[in-house]
Amino acid sequence: MKVIKVQDVRYGDILSGVSFDWHQGEIIALMGPNGSGKSTLARLIAGLMEPEGGDISLTVDGSTRAWNTVKRWQEIGLVGQHPSRQTVGATVAEEIGFGLLNLGQDIQKVQSRVQQLVAEIGLEGKEDQSPSTLSGGERQRLVTAARLAMRPSFLILDEALTMLDMRAQANILKLLFKARTETGQLWITHDPDLARQADRLLVIEKGQLVEKGKPQRATTFSITYSSEIPLQGPRVQRTHKLHPPVLEWRQANFESRLKLNRVVRAGEFIGIVGPSGSGKTTLLESAIGLIRPTDGEILVWEEPLTKANLNTLRSKTRLVLQEAGEYLIGRSVYHEIYYGDSRRDLKANKQKRIPFLEEFGFPPPLIEMDPERLSGGERQKVALISALLTHPEILLLDEPLLGLDGLNRTSMQTLISDRKGRTILYVTHDLREVLQYADRLWLIENGYVVLDCPIDCWQEHQGQFQASGVRF
Repeated sequence: MKVIKVQDVRYGDILSGVSFDWHQGEIIALMGPNGSGKSTLARLIAGLMEPEGGDISLTVDGSTRAWNTVKRWQEIGLVGQHPSRQTVGATVAEEIGFGLLNLGQDIQKVQSRVQQLVAEIGLEGKEDQSPSTLSGGERQRLVTAARLAMRPSFLILDEALTMLDMRAQANILKLLFKARTETGQLWITHDPDLARQADRLLVIEKGQLVEKGKPQRATTFSITYSSEIPLQGPRVQRTHKLHPPVLEWRQANFESRLKLNRVVRAGEFIGIVGPSGSGKTTLLESAIGLIRPTDGEILVWEEPLTKANLNTLRSKTRLVLQEAGEYLIGRSVYHEIYYGDSRRDLKANKQKRIPFLEEFGFPPPLIEMDPERLSGGERQKVALISALLTHPEILLLDEPLLGLDGLNRTSMQTLISDRKGRTILYVTHDLREVLQYADRLWLIENGYVVLDCPIDCWQEHQGQFQASGVRF
């Protein structure tokens, strides 16, 4: 039996004395607000960073091993918040088999294991595809399977199930529970439903453990900790039948990924749901001209999309993707949020902008920080705020609340819902995020819009949503 002992671990002003034992075969849920130190703790345990104080050790059958002698890459797996950063294989099959081959396993056994895992995570037929062609949820499944394939003694999942629809999440959970006898697991999550399935619950706040207890207590914590989405008040009734189209797909075919024949009118808020890999992200990418149809056409403001008007479309449109950390380029949080400003304006307006930034959890010390040093949820906030402050006519959101705790979800939803006539396409696996605000729902499956209904009629289609893996 192996045990990881975390004793009084400190790291800068992020962690200030964290202690707990983690037993092989035990599943621990770790909750806490954005920026509380969860991901930093994960990286320290995985060996990606070294603690500045305290100690982490591995005990094997009662005998303690020095941390610097432990083969951490082999003993401890980590699935982070950005799966695109963790893939190294040229294909799906190579990604899953890469670690096993490096451990010296027989190639035929590796191939057999790869085929088994590909089937279990629902990526059959995609073995020869590049991981870069997969959706965010599919990449999460792939990276999780690749880490499980190596049978680590311990596995850290840092918000690693957030991009999955309910069906895909259930399949991954089967794999995780199957592996629990040999693999201890640390689930970093804001989802109380997920946390309740663990053996033990830890809660971290401002770099300290404030709660150690039963996972059933996950639902008793403040909205600060969890991602529970309270349904609020009656929604505002709107009509857009007389408004001109801003986006139109006419028999647009994007190879085998998406076939679309739909119109979006000015000021509409459309919630787009469906299973992982169904074509939702492809739709958003086409709406800003990142990909073009092989057949059919796209119209913007009732004109065919061409090279001549592509720049106009992009100047009036903002796209916030699932993995915000992949495209933040500002040298600081402040610079990123107000990226379009001149150096003079950045300096002149800084003081009067501080109260606004503090409203969204960015006090003066944090706004000077490199975005790369933020937690995943904090980076998501930066991406959203910077996009919204440009006042785009069209806003394209791909799982915009990923990694956010409940308090930040509420503040971001408030910011998004202040529409000012803006057209919004909002991709999510969770209907609760859009029920109060959307005008219409599109359900996408296998590259087709199989349901297009007014928001007021969504309950008539609950069975169809549930079968598709949509949460509500």
